[in-house]
Amino acid sequence: MACREVLSGVKVEDVMKPCSIFVAPNDLVTKARAVMRSTGLKSLPVIDAGRLSGIVTIKEVLQVTSTRSNIAVSGIMSPYRLVATPEMSLVNLARQMVGHEVSDVPVVKGPNDMTVVGLVRLDDVLAQISGRISPERRVGEVMVTDVVTCEPEDEISKIWDLMEKTNCSGLPVVRYDKRRRSRQVLGMITRSDIIRSGTVRLSEESDKGRFKSPPRVKSVMRTPAIVVSPQTPLPAAIDLMLEKKIGRLAVVSEGDLVGILSRSDIVRFACG
Repeated sequence: MACREVLSGVKVEDVMKPCSIFVAPNDLVTKARAVMRSTGLKSLPVIDAGRLSGIVTIKEVLQVTSTRSNIAVSGIMSPYRLVATPEMSLVNLARQMVGHEVSDVPVVKGPNDMTVVGLVRLDDVLAQISGRISPERRVGEVMVTDVVTCEPEDEISKIWDLMEKTNCSGLPVVRYDKRRRSRQVLGMITRSDIIRSGTVRLSEESDKGRFKSPPRVKSVMRTPAIVVSPQTPLPAAIDLMLEKKIGRLAVVSEGDLVGILSRSDIVRFACG
């Protein structure tokens, strides 16, 4: 069943939730950084008197050094790449979210009225799709097999740069088994995990020689790894993502990493 059939008649207003986490243009960048660390969010809407002004991302926040604590959000924010309206078709929004590689979209009253009335997250789209795709569909049909990985001893700063370069929001942490010639999945590390830990800032400082022992993946990664197999029914994998509140699953066969399944992969598959 195609996504246009699954989500037929569903509008943004049917799934949107209140936009409760945001910053104002006059807030200091240090506040935005603190909010990102406490929530794990990679971007925040900038709202002024109820109206959408722009967006501030972790990349922009990290460019402000720790010694410049008086910089306002308005000085680094950028225009929003994607905005929804309540009457918009959810399937059309889902396609645009995947195309723009964004996981949350603010909802405004209309094209000419930027008053914020809600927010749609990619999880909201998955929740609509869950249970409506045939269990005959398997993870192996959707997973990506060219998997970018990292190891426990890798430095956080290098892994963050790798995520930026490859547009991967999370990486499986693996150990190579020479005897079996396979990659054993030990855990997962995501941008949100790194943001919450504060090690991005520590890594930035360590690159300047202020820290002799730079933070490493093993200090941040989540264990044990939550995995599925290529034969796992796709609806079961979606439900697992929603239950665990995670954006990707490592796919393992006979102890070897064979792929990765992300929320975007599922939406792209369903809406193609």
